[in-house]
Amino acid sequence: MTALAALVGCLAAVGVIVLVGELRPAPPRLDAALARIQPTPIHPDDALASRMSGSERWGRWLVKRVARPSGLLAVPLSDLDLLGRSVERFMLVKLSLFLTGLAAPSVLGGLVSLAGGSPPWRVPVLAGLVLAVALSMVPDWSVRSQARQRRKDFRYAFTCYLQLVALERQAGAALNSALENPAKITDGWPFQRVHQALTRARHAQQQPWRGLAQLGADIDVGDLIDLAHTAEIAGSQGAKMHDVLIAKIASMRHEASAAARAEANARTTAMWVPTSLLMLGFVILIGFPFFSKLLGSG
Repeated sequence: MTALAALVGCLAAVGVIVLVGELRPAPPRLDAALARIQPTPIHPDDALASRMSGSERWGRWLVKRVARPSGLLAVPLSDLDLLGRSVERFMLVKLSLFLTGLAAPSVLGGLVSLAGGSPPWRVPVLAGLVLAVALSMVPDWSVRSQARQRRKDFRYAFTCYLQLVALERQAGAALNSALENPAKITDGWPFQRVHQALTRARHAQQQPWRGLAQLGADIDVGDLIDLAHTAEIAGSQGAKMHDVLIAKIASMRHEASAAARAEANARTTAMWVPTSLLMLGFVILIGFPFFSKLLGSG
């Protein structure tokens, strides 16, 4: 009995640790940051595989054998790239939570049996399957939620970046300098990603807009792709480029303002439910003594 209780406690502790570690934002990995500024991988696949630890090999095996491009087993690659997390770690966390959910009801059913109960075997099996599937989806929900917020932060920062680029162009700076200089003024992660994309494009002898378009495709931000395509069509002429930048800044600010108003309206609407319940409870609290006395006297 004591051993089973200790086992249940260990499984619950492992599940809580993995869940908290997944919900907590992780710092970007060094190898992922270096890979973003390199046009080609630093090490070949064989050398990289030999340098992997056992858990990373398991994660890579899961990515090759279990992950699918769509469905329940789909891996949010753009979200993981935006958060700076590896796909291998993501799959290992999903597997850990799946096994924890699968084993917890069976162990709990065993404890109930030792205590004198007789639960049917179908209950822990079905509960384990449902709990395992539910817990395995927690990393997907966490990654998508954090990536959604980071994309919102990136759009705000990119609007400021474009304003600085427009000021550089008005001051007579060349196109490449106007794009690269504002990205160096701060160590915020949106400006760092833009600077890495521009540096990678320069090393590959590509137009800077190609680098920004590739960054937009990697992190799934359509504003970067639209701006890159529009800027390529406009060319390097100063007047046209300035008009493109000003139009994009106005468009992104309008979208951000509309999104903020929509979120505020949604939260205001959602507040009607708890407010109504609170007022109903207050009315019942005030009117109950009166109606109680009235019914008692009748």
